[in-house]
Amino acid sequence: MEKLRVCFLGTGSMGSAVLEGLIASGHPLEQISATTKSVESAARFRSRGISAMAIDEAADANALLAGDADLIVLGVKPYQIKDVLSEIKDEIAPNAVVISMAAGIKLATMAEVMPGIKNLIRTMPNTPALVGMGVTGVAPAKTASAEAVEATIELFDSVGAALEITEDQIDALSAISGSGPAWVFYIMEQWEKIALKHGFSAEQAAVMVRGTLAGSIDLLAQSDNEMPELRANVTSPGGTTERIIDTLDKADLNGIFEAALEAALIRSREIGAS
Repeated sequence: MEKLRVCFLGTGSMGSAVLEGLIASGHPLEQISATTKSVESAARFRSRGISAMAIDEAADANALLAGDADLIVLGVKPYQIKDVLSEIKDEIAPNAVVISMAAGIKLATMAEVMPGIKNLIRTMPNTPALVGMGVTGVAPAKTASAEAVEATIELFDSVGAALEITEDQIDALSAISGSGPAWVFYIMEQWEKIALKHGFSAEQAAVMVRGTLAGSIDLLAQSDNEMPELRANVTSPGGTTERIIDTLDKADLNGIFEAALEAALIRSREIGAS
C-alpha cells in the first residue's frame, strides 16, 4: 500500500477524513494527491507536502492528478460522479482502482462511463470515520482484482474498519451502519429527554446517558462475553431491569427497527432509480 499513489477527487468531509486517516497510517505524503474546489484549500494541502489542485483554477484538475494514480477516490456528490468519471476515463491507467463513496451510484453505471476500467469499487463509509472509528462497506465489481480489493480495504481500515460485501448488500449496510450514527443519536436524545422529565439537569442527563453508552461499549470490547450475557448480568430476575426489557419486548422494538430498515431500503431504491 505504501508504494501506491492515491488521488482524492473531491475533499469534502468524508474525502478529507479518509485522506487524513491515510496520512495518519504513515502513507508517504508525496504519494498522495487531491483536488479541491477552492484555491485556498488546495494551497493548504500543498503546504503539507501533498500535491493538490483547485477546480476553480484548473478545470482539468481531476484529469491531471488522476492520470498517474493507482487508487482514485471519488469524494464528490452523487450527481457529479458521471461527469468526473468522464473527465478522467481517458487519462487513467487500465489497472487503476476507481473507488466511489457516493450513495446510489451503481457499479454498472460506473462501468458504462469507463468500460475499459475493471477495478471499480463502491464503498459506503459512515461519519465516525471523521474520528478514525468509521465502518465502511466495500463492494467490488466482479472484474476487480484481489489486489484492488485488498488495497481498498487497507485504505478504509485507516479510518476504522472495512468490510467486504456484495453490491446487493450495500443498501442494507447504508441503512445499518451508514445511517447508524443517526439511529444511535436519536435513541440517545430520547433517553436524555426521559432523564430530564425525571428532574435531572441537562448536564446530569448527558453524563448519565453518554457515559453509560461509552462505558457499555468499552465493557463489550474488553469482555469475553457477548451482548446477551452482558445484558443478563445486569438483569436480575424479578428486578427493575427485567421490567425495562419486558416493556421494550412488548413494544416490539425489534419489529420497529426492522420497519425502519425496510423504509430506508425502499427510499434507497427510489433514489437509485432516479
